[in-house]
Amino acid sequence: EVEDILIRRYLTDLTHSLMIPLEQHVSSLMPLQRSINPFRQPPLLQPFQHDAFINTLTETSTLKVNTELKGLKGNWRELYRKFLRSPNFELWFKNKRLEANQRLELLHIQQLCEADIYRWKQDKHEVQIVDMLLWIRDRYDALGALGQHPELENHLKNHIETLLGVVPVDLRSTLKPAFSL
Repeated sequence: EVEDILIRRYLTDLTHSLMIPLEQHVSSLMPLQRSINPFRQPPLLQPFQHDAFINTLTETSTLKVNTELKGLKGNWRELYRKFLRSPNFELWFKNKRLEANQRLELLHIQQLCEADIYRWKQDKHEVQIVDMLLWIRDRYDALGALGQHPELENHLKNHIETLLGVVPVDLRSTLKPAFSL
């Protein structure tokens, strides 16, 4: 039993070590935070290019990152190529892409919450304000799928109240029921 635990632990550590370069590459696919515009669609994770990842691997960099692999001989590039073609990689990357895109969406909503809506609204026409109301409502709904974030929800509600306050009364009475959150 102790041997099984040691073998399991060794294989787990080895697997984690092999995943480090992949994790680093996925991190490099994330758009920069400064490229997120609160008034546009949130950016998505860039596509994973197998060849680009393989080209980032060198024997020394793989071994430098993966100290547990030192002393093990093998064709690391070929091992990663085989893994990239496997269903396991597809499932792993699907989950990573989902996590990354959710993180980007949350960062986007945070920037929208921090945006100066008072200044934004000053030179806007009614149509633009209604579009922004719809946009904020959409972001509010998206936030619900990202977990509990009461502070962000309150910011978005305040933005909606602010924008509802600047539209004409007749339009406000029409819009208010659709934006009661």
